[in-house]
Amino acid sequence: MRVSIKFTLPLAAVLFGLLLVPRGALAGTSDCPVEPTQNAPLTDGETLIGTNCTINAVGDIDSFVFDGTSGDTYQLTLGINGSAPTNICMTIYSPSFTQIYNSCTSIGYPNEQYAIVTDQTLTESGSFTVDVTETSTNTIGYALSLERVYPFPPNSQPLVLNKVATGDIAEITDANAFTFGVVTTGEYEVSATLTGSVTSNLCMNVYQTNGASAFSGCTSIGYPNELYTVEYTFTPPQAGTYMAFLTVAGNDGTATYNMELGCVVGNCVPPPPSCALTDSLSYASGTLTMNFTVENGFATTWNIWLIDENSAQSLYSAAQPITNTPTNVTKTAAVSPAGRVGVLSTLTTPTKGIACSSWVQIGSGTP
Repeated sequence: MRVSIKFTLPLAAVLFGLLLVPRGALAGTSDCPVEPTQNAPLTDGETLIGTNCTINAVGDIDSFVFDGTSGDTYQLTLGINGSAPTNICMTIYSPSFTQIYNSCTSIGYPNEQYAIVTDQTLTESGSFTVDVTETSTNTIGYALSLERVYPFPPNSQPLVLNKVATGDIAEITDANAFTFGVVTTGEYEVSATLTGSVTSNLCMNVYQTNGASAFSGCTSIGYPNELYTVEYTFTPPQAGTYMAFLTVAGNDGTATYNMELGCVVGNCVPPPPSCALTDSLSYASGTLTMNFTVENGFATTWNIWLIDENSAQSLYSAAQPITNTPTNVTKTAAVSPAGRVGVLSTLTTPTKGIACSSWVQIGSGTP
């Protein structure tokens, strides 16, 4: 169902405001809602941690909901925040209420595990439920994180060749994503080095353009093989965008680090990432047809609005995976005759804002 938003501001000001809002920038760190916590929204790229993120009894259930698309892969992490008088558990249900995951921490010797993590490739589209519970009655705090791993998240940070980037795992269960372009004519080295007061090991997973895991490794700060840098050297089998995904070992600590992408040998400079969005409209018998051509060399969020006089209707908003060649996409919407109407569409990222956009108009007949 489309959502109609009426504006009292002049339409030009409204459109300008819409263009300035990068969708992925809404993610971050926040506290859980006040009890009772039932079906609270969980945002991609968000870590929930704070005084309200607490379980108090064995029958207590804190539930969270996120929207996912079939074929996408998400990483969900639940960790104990503070003292650990008991274990906590995470259960995930599909939109059809089928249990697809269940696991608990393990605070006892010998396999102590203060956080649990799972990568879930979704087989349905819709609202997924995450339940947080405990195994015995105690008061215990927790942190819960959600991050889309593939398609690469729109809130990822770009990594530039031969330029050091700083990063931090600021909260338990947190994760950082870095994306970078590669070509087949060069050999690359991507590395992460612990900085500051080191208390936890740092782990790095590198994903290829198609989302397949290419590397997984961690630092080693303990005796006898101390290693403060984790690195991966590779020649890409195909050009495109890779992602380095950083977490703390065990997902139960924090860390600061430097990231760097270097060229070992050959030509490692990829062409500038492209972004193009065009649209042609047709209208007949109450149906508006939008024939888009989309090309984006980096992950974006695609937004489409229908503009009718002083109202704007959100027709579509979803993550747009990397599309390295111009691709035709057709979308339709039921539109009553309303004179001349327009379609505004944008591809946005948290760092670029609007990467590219399209604005077209068409007559829809007399109201």
